Amino acid sequence: MRKIFILALLTIFLLPTVNPVVAQSYGPSEIENKNIEDFQDYTFEDILSLEPFVHVEDGLLVLNENGASEAGIDSVLIKGQLEYFVFLNQQVEINAIRVSPDLTIQTLSNNNEYQSNTLKRSAWCRGVTTSPEYFWWGYKTKLNSCDTAKVSSQAGTIAASGAITAVSLTVIGGWFPPLIAVSAIPGLTSGYFWLLSERLNANNKGSGVIVDMTWATIYNITPQ
Repeated sequence: MRKIFILALLTIFLLPTVNPVVAQSYGPSEIENKNIEDFQDYTFEDILSLEPFVHVEDGLLVLNENGASEAGIDSVLIKGQLEYFVFLNQQVEINAIRVSPDLTIQTLSNNNEYQSNTLKRSAWCRGVTTSPEYFWWGYKTKLNSCDTAKVSSQAGTIAASGAITAVSLTVIGGWFPPLIAVSAIPGLTSGYFWLLSERLNANNKGSGVIVDMTWATIYNITPQ
């Protein structure tokens, strides 16, 4: 049976409502030495398979751990999801977000940086750019055609340099918060960022892309 390492602390996730440079202060100062690369054996659909076992109690996200386990869902995914819910529920308690019974999440404070950038670029860039939105499985980010090209270039630069550090991931992590969370953990490779760069370019059909990225850094990219 393959050896699996999992994140014990996912509360280092970047708040989508704050500037990326400042946001790292929202996480704990210590994180265990785990390997996010082992999550790459899973698919986006594997994480979504947990949805039937997710519900809301008193405004907080709850996972039916026993039900998910009995349904045959891997214990690694169950534990990782539980840790991510710890983070989300902390954001509920500080009134940063609100979770509805249908599992949708509303951000209660907002940084207009991304919106203002979209307005400035709308004259020559197609599609829309939005800051990352919370979901029970991770985050959704929309990038217009110009921002898609820029972020793709940033991912390619990280891949080419091989310097996958907290510093190198600060900017791109502003779009994809899970990358900030794992920046100090071994396992993210140049190949991961080459593929991310290529997928961004391939799905940019002239109007930008939509990127769904789970807490485990597994992503799905579609054209806008």
